[in-house]
Amino acid sequence: MKSLFSLLKNFVFLRILRGSKRMGLAILATLYLLSLFGGFLTPYNHRSQAKETPFLPPTRLHFFDAQGGFHPRPFIYRPRITDRLMFLYDEERTQTYPVRFFVRGESYHWFGFIESNWHLLGIEGSENVPRLHWLGTDGLGRDVLARLLYAGQISLVIGPIGLLLAYLIGICVGALSGYFGGLLDSVLMRAAEVVMSLPTLILILAFRAAFPLSVTPRQVATMMITIFAAVGWAEVARLTRNLALAERVKDYVTSAVSLGANNVRIIARHVLPNIRTPLLTQFALTAPTFILAEITLSFLGVGVQEPSASWGTMLADAKDLSVLKNYWWMLVPVVCVFLTALAFQLIGERREDSATN
Repeated sequence: MKSLFSLLKNFVFLRILRGSKRMGLAILATLYLLSLFGGFLTPYNHRSQAKETPFLPPTRLHFFDAQGGFHPRPFIYRPRITDRLMFLYDEERTQTYPVRFFVRGESYHWFGFIESNWHLLGIEGSENVPRLHWLGTDGLGRDVLARLLYAGQISLVIGPIGLLLAYLIGICVGALSGYFGGLLDSVLMRAAEVVMSLPTLILILAFRAAFPLSVTPRQVATMMITIFAAVGWAEVARLTRNLALAERVKDYVTSAVSLGANNVRIIARHVLPNIRTPLLTQFALTAPTFILAEITLSFLGVGVQEPSASWGTMLADAKDLSVLKNYWWMLVPVVCVFLTALAFQLIGERREDSATN
């Protein structure tokens, strides 16, 4: 009976773990897809300004007009500012503006190079129509949702690509160090220990200070990816070295050596495939750190620069106490950061539990 209960408990636990992994993958897929198609999903360009409506709250949809009449198609009213000091608004209820699917609006680029001006939802008309802001506007009247999804293209890409490059370097260094050992192992690991002994954030800021502030967004992305790879490879190399060191004494490796197999082939075909699970687990658990590093740099003003959007620059706009108190929608990037970290954590823990079991 006791063994049956233990078996049932383990089965339920495994089901929860499998579900958590799927949940993490679903969250990540949703975030990446929303960011990728942000130009189509939002009515406006992330740089477009409506200076007459700064800190506008999220637009309210209506089905009943001021006279109580029902409208099958949702509509909005034109916002009207009532307090220019506190940015308070009400609605002009004299005319309704229906929300329609597939409307033409401001231009954007699919995948960075295919220009289009079709949007999923919007208000028809190019002049003298109110704007549809699902998550309100910032202090310059820019659409928060458009900036949030565009910022995801930056924050969700720079960190993971930098981590991937760091892993490629670290795996190569660690595999060579662990497999061959000797003087090569000592030299490579001492170099890794030097990098690991330096404070990471200070090192990143020092690297960033070596580059000019006035650079294009593409140059900033390339620079930050390079910086993350330069500071992140050492820990990966240490992990890979320890794993390779344990694998090289196993029977299948010694058999391959006795048969005269090439060292590079042994590492690529035998050693690395057998250590991929802990490496992939560590990748998933480390990815949020690199994403947060990009957000931190942009928040401090040394990463992505305005008018380009990053979750860090958006949070920097919300750091003022009055903004935090009165304009809650400026903190929406926090939700995206939390969901991203949670998703990677769920995936990483699932792989870790699978490896131990």
